[in-house]
Amino acid sequence: MVPLAPQALAGDRHPLLTEPLVPVEAVIREPYIMLTVDEADRTQAKFWQGFGIRPRVIFETSSVEAVRSMVASGMGVTILSDMVYWPWSPEGQWIEQRPVAEGVPSMDVGLSWSKGRVLSPPARVFRAFLGLATGGGG
Repeated sequence: MVPLAPQALAGDRHPLLTEPLVPVEAVIREPYIMLTVDEADRTQAKFWQGFGIRPRVIFETSSVEAVRSMVASGMGVTILSDMVYWPWSPEGQWIEQRPVAEGVPSMDVGLSWSKGRVLSPPARVFRAFLGLATGGGG
């Protein structure tokens, strides 16, 4: 298993990015774009419940690209895993990330296959990609 550290994401000129660590209190003051795919919303709900607060969600979507576009255009901020971070939106606008000061629980990603089975070439490429994307090697 490789832990993926969620980070605060905002458009490249957002005031949230002035410090190296983003406090949770700063995130909840901003409009929040919620990713709902693969239980991301439930995972985040547990995080926010731990603080007894909720972000001001202005939009929910299962599209990572929509979240990235909205964040890059300055419509709001979000907290997402490193796995889905790219420094630009589909429209070419810049996105920056910062660690959350209070620490967001990591999301563990793993890949399994039958011990005696030889992986197909596409499966080997996928395994190598996941290793590179998560920093877990190739």
